[in-house]
Amino acid sequence: MNVPGHVPETRPWEAPSKADTGHGFKMIYCAGCGHPHRVALGCKDRTCPECRLKFFGYHFEVLVALVKSWRAVYFATLTLKNISDEAFGRRDVKWLRACFGKLRRRFPQIADGFYAVQTTSKGRGWHLHLHTLFDGHYIPKAELSKAWLEITGDSFVVDIRKVGDPKTAVRYLLSDFLQSPRIRPEDHTRFNSVFFGSRLIQPFGRCREAQLRRPLKCPDCGGVRWISRGALLGEEEIFHHADEDACYRRPPPC
Repeated sequence: MNVPGHVPETRPWEAPSKADTGHGFKMIYCAGCGHPHRVALGCKDRTCPECRLKFFGYHFEVLVALVKSWRAVYFATLTLKNISDEAFGRRDVKWLRACFGKLRRRFPQIADGFYAVQTTSKGRGWHLHLHTLFDGHYIPKAELSKAWLEITGDSFVVDIRKVGDPKTAVRYLLSDFLQSPRIRPEDHTRFNSVFFGSRLIQPFGRCREAQLRRPLKCPDCGGVRWISRGALLGEEEIFHHADEDACYRRPPPC
C-alpha cells in the first residue's frame, strides 16, 4: 500500500474484564417523566456477536426508512489490496476513509449517504474494504475502478450497482454485524486494537444531519432523552415543582 511513512499502528486496548463480559444491565430514566428503563450493557469487545447483533438492530429499520426516501439509490464496494498481518493497523482504516473522501470529491455523483468499513482475515492478509449506500447517480464501473487505482496507488477492485430493494441493500451493508467478524481467533486482539473507538457507520453529505439510530422512546411521555439515576436525583426539585403536570406523575426513584 502506498501510504507515506506507513508503519503498523494500533491503539491501546485491553480485553474486557469479567464484569464487562457479562452483558449486565443498567437503569436509565426518562429526562421528561422519570420513567425507568433497563438497558443491556455492551462488553467493549468489537468482535462480540451479541453486541454486534444489537448494533444491527439499532440501525436497520432507521437506515431502511432513510434509503427509501432517496431518489436513486446505489450500492458501491471499494477494496484495498490485502495488507499483511504484520503491517495492518489503524492507519490503514484512516487511509481507506481518506481515499473515499478523495473519490467523493472526484465524483459529485456520490452525493449523500453512509458507509461501513469492514475487514476479513483468513491467513492471507487483511482484506479491508468499504461498503457504501448513496443517493446520487451511476458511475461506470471501469471509470470508478480507474479512479480508485489512481487514488490508492495499488487497488482497483470495485463494484457498483443500482439498488432495487433498499431493505435488501441495507441488510447486506450491515450483514457483517449479524455475526462475529470473519477473522481468525488469533486476530481478535488486533481487530479490537484497530477498530477501538472507530465509528462503525459513517454518514456523509446531508446524511450527517439524519438520525441513523433508532431512538428509545419513553412509553409514558414519548420522550427520547434519557439520564442516569444520579442526574435524575440532582433534578429532584424540578419534579416537585411539576407535580401538576400529568407527565410527572412518578416521583424520582430513591
